[in-house]
Amino acid sequence: MRMNHRPVERRKVAAGVSQALTPLITVVPQRAIPMPVIDWTNRPRRFMNPGELEVLCGLISTVKPKAVLEFGVNVGRTAQAILEYVPGIERYVGIDVPQGFVTPKEVQRGEVPDRPGELVMMDPRFQLLLHPQGSAYVHPTDLPICDAAFIDGDHSRSGVLADTMLSLQVVRKGGLIIWHDYHTLGTVDVKSVLDEKQEQGWPLFHVENTWIVFMSA
Repeated sequence: MRMNHRPVERRKVAAGVSQALTPLITVVPQRAIPMPVIDWTNRPRRFMNPGELEVLCGLISTVKPKAVLEFGVNVGRTAQAILEYVPGIERYVGIDVPQGFVTPKEVQRGEVPDRPGELVMMDPRFQLLLHPQGSAYVHPTDLPICDAAFIDGDHSRSGVLADTMLSLQVVRKGGLIIWHDYHTLGTVDVKSVLDEKQEQGWPLFHVENTWIVFMSA
């Protein structure tokens, strides 16, 4: 998915908080993304702000995926929606950590699931990868070549960098790498890492009014 929007100064509203951001990463309006209408009946909203799951499904749909990778699958809420609303997926790999893992970022320590991937474990397309030390110890040969990777796991600097580098090795040319939790709350390192990458020339795009950033591989 190629975008040519110019960087603009913007104000982002998420989780009821309005925050001024500097014009670093190019902004893409939500209306530019073909988003599905998601049925939220019996679908608990957790970890994502309103509209973000629709944006995520819309972005992934643009690359007509057969294989998708998710870092930080948790109980599988996001995976369940993507598998339901994005057509054509044949394989979905979710990476997470076992119960008792202590996350580097304190804000994430209550997010470690008791039963990773439980909501999608019965879907034959889903594969769960658990490692005692997280995705930093997953090797590219453990993964398929993917059309899209969603990075929403360890939000420490080292975690974001490791998941990003791994994604670059397994996402095909023209596929998408997508990050969540790009915000200025100061609790995680996603924004600082991606702002540095943008300054290095990475073609990153931020979807307005969300915490989502993406890039073509």
